[in-house]
Amino acid sequence: MKNTQDNSISLFQNYLSTCVNTTSKVYQEKEVILTLSPLKKQIGFIEYGNAKVIKIDKDGTTTIIKELKMYDILSNLFFESFEDEIYIVSNSTTKVIFIDYYDVIKNCNKGCSYHNNMVFILFELLIRDYKQQNEKIELLSKRSVREKILFFLKSRMNENNIFKVTTSYTAIAEYIAVDRSNFMRELKKLEMEGFIEKKAKFIEMKK
Repeated sequence: MKNTQDNSISLFQNYLSTCVNTTSKVYQEKEVILTLSPLKKQIGFIEYGNAKVIKIDKDGTTTIIKELKMYDILSNLFFESFEDEIYIVSNSTTKVIFIDYYDVIKNCNKGCSYHNNMVFILFELLIRDYKQQNEKIELLSKRSVREKILFFLKSRMNENNIFKVTTSYTAIAEYIAVDRSNFMRELKKLEMEGFIEKKAKFIEMKK
C-alpha cells in the first residue's frame, strides 16, 4: 500500500510541474494555511514542513484531527460538510504548492496527455484523505473511552471480526485521545464482559 501511495505521489509531482499553473507560499509556525472559503476552493501539496488539521467545536474545544507531513495533499473542498470550524495550521516552516480547483477540473489547454492522469491521482488522494479525516472526527465525537475503543476496533476488523495489533497500546491510546491507563482498564473490562477476546497480537470481537 505504501509503495503504491509513493508511486502516486511521484507521478503527481511530475504531472503537476508539466500540466497546471501553480502558486506557492511559505508559512511560518502556527500560521493558518487553509480554512473554509466558499468563494475559493483550494488544493495544496506540502513540498516541505508539516501541518495539522484542527477542529474547533461550538464550545471552543480544539481537537487535532490529523497531522500532515511532507508530500501530503491538503484541501478545503470537504470542510463544508462539517458543522464545526476546520482549519489547517502549520507546525513549522512549511511550503505549500497550491493548485486552483477550476484549473484542475477544466480541460487542459495544452492538449497534453498528463492532465487526466493527474486529476485521477489527485482526487484519489483527496478522497483517501477525506475518509481518514471523517473517521477521526467520528472517533473523537464518541463520549466515553469504551465507545472510542469499540469504534476504533470495529473500523479495523477484518471479515472474521479480528483486529491485528501492529503497534503499541500506548500509540492506540494516543490516537483515540484517551489516557493509556484508562484505555487498558476499559480494554480489560471489555474482555472480562465477553465483548472481546485477546490472543497474542490479535483482538477478536465477540459481541
